[in-house]
Amino acid sequence: MTANPKIAIIGQNETGSKVAGVLTRAGASLIRFDPASKSPAGSLEEAVSGADVVLAVGSSTGPSKIADRVAPLLRDDALYADLNAGTPATKRQIAAQFPDGSYLDVTMGQQDPGPTEGLVMDVAGTGARRLIELFEPIGLTLRYVSDVPGEATARHLIRGLLANGIAGAVIDCLWAAESMGLQSWAYQEVLDEFEASSAETARQYLSGTAQHIKRRQIEIMDVVAMLNETGYESTMLPGIEFNYGRLLHGKKIPFSKRP
Repeated sequence: MTANPKIAIIGQNETGSKVAGVLTRAGASLIRFDPASKSPAGSLEEAVSGADVVLAVGSSTGPSKIADRVAPLLRDDALYADLNAGTPATKRQIAAQFPDGSYLDVTMGQQDPGPTEGLVMDVAGTGARRLIELFEPIGLTLRYVSDVPGEATARHLIRGLLANGIAGAVIDCLWAAESMGLQSWAYQEVLDEFEASSAETARQYLSGTAQHIKRRQIEIMDVVAMLNETGYESTMLPGIEFNYGRLLHGKKIPFSKRP
């Protein structure tokens, strides 16, 4: 593979634009093609032909259909980096269409990528180390996950569960406070809580809940009674009550005790 690889970006989305920006500034040989465009320039065959790396970044035609079309066009030593959304099972199914070492499961290292500076991606697949060696000199930071396609996606989705869960809890808290005319106070409380948080805060949440589950359950029962009086129907309380029920029936919290 050449020192200045030819890179084809297939599809169009925000992530693809950020990656393309880094590669362009690094002087990489880059061609872009969006199959979903009403008037795409060139063709998929022209974009993929001779490419060292194909980055599939998102298309309304679907990741499986793009992979179906690209797989027979790839050179024997080319890499197909799949940045499309999906599940680990979907990534494994798509990987089966490619020769061993060609397919790469690639995800952003954070849920909502910020500026292109500091852009980090996780990569899984038997060709992961090849892609890392190829891309790091031209401005992209890739973290090796494993040789198993789907494991980068699994990590990304678990991060999404955490990020969306926190966002959901904050929104629910503010809606509940709004039902009592306390939204401004609650908003400041949320900001103060995040300002004071650290890794130790997360450890305390885990250990404190495990150690004081009965007290926590009573607190939640009081929250339910209070919100019933205001008429607000919480979006998070049913899940919290369900989790506490699991804990009371013996379900253990991982890492709830210090090593």
